Amino acid sequence: MRRFTLALAAATFALGVTAASAADLGQRPVYKAQPAPVMAYNWSGLYIGGHLGYAWGSEEVRSVATSVSGTTDPSGFLGGAQIGVNWQTGALVLGIEGDWSWTNADGSTSIPAAVQADHNWYATATARVGYAVDNWLWYVKGGAAWLDADYTIAGTKLGDTRTGWTVGTGLEWALGPNWSAKLEYNYLDFGRDQIATPLAVDADTQAHLVKLGLNYRFDWGKGPVTARY
Repeated sequence: MRRFTLALAAATFALGVTAASAADLGQRPVYKAQPAPVMAYNWSGLYIGGHLGYAWGSEEVRSVATSVSGTTDPSGFLGGAQIGVNWQTGALVLGIEGDWSWTNADGSTSIPAAVQADHNWYATATARVGYAVDNWLWYVKGGAAWLDADYTIAGTKLGDTRTGWTVGTGLEWALGPNWSAKLEYNYLDFGRDQIATPLAVDADTQAHLVKLGLNYRFDWGKGPVTARY
């Protein structure tokens, strides 16, 4: 009887220890592993690229002598290249960019005379300010613009390269460590210039450009700007 009592006591003690251990395990906090950080894209660096798009304009041609005017309103496709450099600090991205676009934009009017306008190319040199969120960059830009065009007025053809200003905005998406794609709009204003003498005809020209582009960014040896969890 004594042996039975001792065995029962030992079993009861062992069962109590096991239950206490199980209860302790159930109350112990469970820690989840932290997810791997997501690295924000670094927009800093020198880049080059190309673009395709469409151009349309508002162009009034006017006789200086009679003030009679008409509109050529050239439109057509464009394609070209760009080069630029960015500096990023936090979410702020500052940059400069130059681009050149060949175009077949043209238009004509019969008032004040038979006028044919053929835009040959557009070029811009701009400063850019952007805001980066992960792989996306929204930016605005502004600076100088140039237009090269041929005007045929009453059978006389004259070439003209004009200077103006531009503003624009765009959205760029990083496709990978070095590649990005962009969609951009530019407004160019060249004001009113006399384009022919002695015919004394002037033109007041504005252009709208929409571009879809692809950039390759050269690595400056910098890692991601920030890490997010």
